[in-house]
Amino acid sequence: MWNLKDKTVVITGATNGIGKAAALELAKQGPKLLLTFRNQELADNLLAEIKTAAPDVSVELIYCDFSMQSSIRECSKEIIASQDKIDVLINNAGVVNTSYHETSEGIENTFAVNHLGYFLFTNLLLNKMKGPEESRIINVSSAAHSFVKDMNWENINFKDDFGQGMQVYGQSKLANLLFTRHLAIKLSTDNVSVNAIHPGGVNTALGSQNKALFGKILKVMLKPFFRSPLKGASSIVYLATKNDDGVTGEYFVDCKQAKSSSYSKNLEEAQKLWDLSERLVNEEFSI
Repeated sequence: MWNLKDKTVVITGATNGIGKAAALELAKQGPKLLLTFRNQELADNLLAEIKTAAPDVSVELIYCDFSMQSSIRECSKEIIASQDKIDVLINNAGVVNTSYHETSEGIENTFAVNHLGYFLFTNLLLNKMKGPEESRIINVSSAAHSFVKDMNWENINFKDDFGQGMQVYGQSKLANLLFTRHLAIKLSTDNVSVNAIHPGGVNTALGSQNKALFGKILKVMLKPFFRSPLKGASSIVYLATKNDDGVTGEYFVDCKQAKSSSYSKNLEEAQKLWDLSERLVNEEFSI
């Protein structure tokens, strides 16, 4: 097992679901935890739970709204200023929307949070991850990536064709995999591994921001099939603690490498997504 004692672990969206479960489980290893949050009350409750489970662990809570690029940049600046090294970055913050919403930058909210949030936050922190010692990036994707065959380049926002949002969510999770594989190649000589996971159907607050009747009914219908957040977080914990085996750019389900859609491995499309993402965040990243 890779020893996380005194290593710095960043987890986004850590106050609910698998992010919270991963934080509580990894706290037992004695790392320095940097956890992003949006809701102060949930953040305070999480801190109390972590301190009860692991009284000596170092925990820092940092506000970040992943639907706002300015908030992502402010959060990353705070982390960069306070940390010498980031050993593990877990991109977990996410949303499911059942109706159309745009961010202040004019980007559909699901894509903005679930993909661009990963893209921008990761790139801003990368210089703190490169170096002679190993570091790891873990992206929470989903089997929902198979809901779509390809990226909807002509209408990335699905503005006039949002439906119930499942295609939109699937596209954001497909983007996670394209980003994971492309970034893994870019970082192949930098001692930084990049892998993605599918947590399974987990009973979390994801999607609770929706008031649509469809979303509520769907959650009630699926609840008997949900697994616990801890079970959903198992692949995150596995990738964060396993011995270095050189595996990067892969997709994990239940702590094992798994197959993803053939399109999710298309490196030309991954480059196209990278270029689009740079335009949408108005910044180019040289890696």
